[in-house]
Amino acid sequence: MPSILIVDDESIFRKGIRMMITEMEGDWFVIDEAKDGADALEKIEELQPDLIITDIKMPRMDGIQLQYIVKERYPHMSCVVMSGYNDFQYARESLRLGAKDYLMKPFEREELYTLLGKLEEEWKVENKPSKSSRMDQQVQNQMRQHVLTGLLTGHVHHEEAELLENVGIHFPHPFISCLIAKLDRDSVSDERYYQLNPSLFSVYMQQFIQESLNESFNGYVFIHHETEVIALINHKGFETIYTEIELLTNRIRKDIRVQSNFTLTFGLGSPVKDLESISKSYKEAGLALLYRLVIGGDRLLSNEIVVGMQMEKHDGQAADWHALNQFVQEGDFVNVQQQASQYVMKLCQQWKDPEMIHQQICKMLLHFYELAVNLAVVKQWLQNTDVKQVLMDIYSYSSSKELTERCQKLLGDLTIAISNRQKKFVASPIEIVVRYVEEHYAEAITLNMMAEIVYLSPSYLSSLFKSKQGQSFIDFLTEKRIEKAKSLLLYSDEKIQVISDSTGFTNIRHFNRVFKTSTNRTPSEYREGKTGNKEIPFGVN
Repeated sequence: MPSILIVDDESIFRKGIRMMITEMEGDWFVIDEAKDGADALEKIEELQPDLIITDIKMPRMDGIQLQYIVKERYPHMSCVVMSGYNDFQYARESLRLGAKDYLMKPFEREELYTLLGKLEEEWKVENKPSKSSRMDQQVQNQMRQHVLTGLLTGHVHHEEAELLENVGIHFPHPFISCLIAKLDRDSVSDERYYQLNPSLFSVYMQQFIQESLNESFNGYVFIHHETEVIALINHKGFETIYTEIELLTNRIRKDIRVQSNFTLTFGLGSPVKDLESISKSYKEAGLALLYRLVIGGDRLLSNEIVVGMQMEKHDGQAADWHALNQFVQEGDFVNVQQQASQYVMKLCQQWKDPEMIHQQICKMLLHFYELAVNLAVVKQWLQNTDVKQVLMDIYSYSSSKELTERCQKLLGDLTIAISNRQKKFVASPIEIVVRYVEEHYAEAITLNMMAEIVYLSPSYLSSLFKSKQGQSFIDFLTEKRIEKAKSLLLYSDEKIQVISDSTGFTNIRHFNRVFKTSTNRTPSEYREGKTGNKEIPFGVN
């Protein structure tokens, strides 16, 4: 016999519906009642009803939130919603979520009987999934969660495409961006947060985001670390993707704020083109989210915004910031202590608003946290402390002396951690850059990218490279590409366009111009000037 769970915050209404169902002809029976969505979830898990009849407006968890969670956890269950005349927009949202129908309060007995009669017929003809098939689906869902988590850590590669296929994960488009959503804890009262299982907020956010995502993008939404909802967005383009995702997250934030009375903040990483790089986009999204502590939540925070904030310099502080950054990376402990003190003191003299002083210090510390992440020295630096706690502690200091001492301690510890790590490297930064260029000359390479790899500032790396190699980084990169192009022109039959692409040049015109500047010949002239397998020297006709 099909079972029904009735969910409504008004006891008299629950009892009335139960009596109507008891008196009707048919196989339906009421398995239990619940006073709100949170109460219903506990009973759904225990009783597994076939149909849920739920009101929309209820305390703690309303009918819309309940539907999102039921759809995610129990997709085989059916829902019917009840609403007043003024709540029709919510009823429409419920239908979009897959509700079988809705009943407008107050409804007549015959209206309820007609609806239940129709649903009973559907229930009888449906092939209910067997217990074994439900178990198979559960196993596949667990495997999918495991694979998606592996993508975040960089442990799943292109060679394992069959693994993704087996768990139903497909990325048909060239780009993938990682989006992280987190509940703004201050938007939920303690009473509501702790009375309602906190993990249910993540379940609700997951389902809501997936529904919204499906309208515009291909992608997968899943819960990571209980309070973190991840969306891997697969998209075609690159240029307009930030604007498109910003529109999506703005709509999600608005709808959740209106329907569920809480807010959330998104962190967005840069688009990447291969599975191995998803972990990079995830890391960028996580770092962007940390800036919620600095500028507040209920917004989209992207890697581009973070970079802009990091590059933001104020009059009189630019030199201090540059010097501090360089001394930390070079392992100069004494100068780090001195520059940290100067930096904090100038902030306190220049800004009269304590909030702005705290914000600027948090921006600085977040920059160095990103550096520590890239160098894999976070544990050695912060020991057992979490960076979020470090940033929150900054806001508790009310004197310049306390702020100075804290920043000196933090940056001094980071300097020591970086210095200890660098002692383990056999190769010098310049040797690493040279080897990277020789192996990756066909790819897009910039000085900033190399600076990140060797953990030096771009300006310092540029100066160091020229002093060690006797030429600028750009000249060295161009020389390596031209050397490879010359070899391909002489000893292969590849088209010049193909050679241009395979040696890292952006287009054929740029290749022709650079090649002629370097060799005094166009690529075609160079290729034609060969006899057998030997290159004809310049000036010989």
